[in-house]
Amino acid sequence: MQQATEQPQLTQVYDMKAIGAIIRARRKELGYTQEQIAAMSNCSPRLIGEIERGRGSVGIQRVLDLVTNLGIDIFLRERG
Repeated sequence: MQQATEQPQLTQVYDMKAIGAIIRARRKELGYTQEQIAAMSNCSPRLIGEIERGRGSVGIQRVLDLVTNLGIDIFLRERG
């Protein structure tokens, strides 16, 4: 008998607030503090807080490093 595999949740995001909300939810799901994920991502806890609130100017590489450390995959596709 095959086990049902859980499909990953796909979420469309259009702004940094949505990305920040996903990052915060995943961090909490994994039981990490902002300080812990900051250390893993080589940045400050303040920056993590800003990202989670969708504020501040942050480079895409920093966001990619952060989501990688949280086990989040990003997929891009053309619209239309």
